[in-house]
Amino acid sequence: MYQGGITSIVSSDKNITISIADKLGKLHENSNIKIYYRKRGEYIRSILISTNYPEKILDLAELISLSSLVIFHLPIELSWMDGELAMLIDAFNIHNKIITSNLDIIKIKKILEPLGSFRQFELNNDLNKIQEFKEEDKGLVYIDRVFTVKGVGTVVTGFSFTNVELHEKLIALPYNREVEIKSIQVLDEDQKSVGSGVRVGFALKNVKEDEVKDIMYLIKHDVKFEKEIEGRLVKYPWSTLNQGQNHVIIKGHSISVNIKLNEGKIKITSQYPIPIIDSQIPLLNVNVKQGKPRIIGYIIL
Repeated sequence: MYQGGITSIVSSDKNITISIADKLGKLHENSNIKIYYRKRGEYIRSILISTNYPEKILDLAELISLSSLVIFHLPIELSWMDGELAMLIDAFNIHNKIITSNLDIIKIKKILEPLGSFRQFELNNDLNKIQEFKEEDKGLVYIDRVFTVKGVGTVVTGFSFTNVELHEKLIALPYNREVEIKSIQVLDEDQKSVGSGVRVGFALKNVKEDEVKDIMYLIKHDVKFEKEIEGRLVKYPWSTLNQGQNHVIIKGHSISVNIKLNEGKIKITSQYPIPIIDSQIPLLNVNVKQGKPRIIGYIIL
């Protein structure tokens, strides 16, 4: 059974992002999120990059949310983009590896020390020494495409964050509808099952494309989901918080939410059901002026 790890590459320089990805894997899918692969036995490393930053920070946030490791490149001359990227990675509380050319390690520590996730960062320019992570079982499959294949039926593609068996029944969100997995493909090969951290294609049994065209996730029956969530907001001191419309990032999808603050607690309300799979959820405001950080902070559930 295939299992995998997902690594995202983040840099304020798009050319460097692509250069690092080319060294780590072979380009397989070229869209808003570019996907590179490297396969070793039954372990598949997926490398994700987005070249839409800084114009579209939500695209970048979505791919980071799919990752167990972020490779963060810091240039010699830092800009506001590098600070925003550091905040974004920190908001996910994710393993991170920093690579750089000539920045002094003391300077790096001084820059990143206020951000909790970077207190134990790894500084190593050797791309051959990247730790291989196996994704945690979250009971969820992220879905990014829905289409019809002649002779097969409705097919969805995405990344698995749980073990899925042939003929298993899962819940499709936001429809709250049970669907059955008719077939499983990994790298164009039929499989009887798949583990976490793998790019997958599922054919769905007796489901038409237009019935699930806006599908976001397939989840196990024991995964909870809510349209209203309460928690504690940890706000970065450099950010601006406006109550009202903002975005949370949940495993590959940016979800528009309304927020309300009351006595130190934050309440978010969404028109879509949000899977409760992590204890820390990044909160973004994409409507701030250019040069101001779009990462408000994160919500602790």
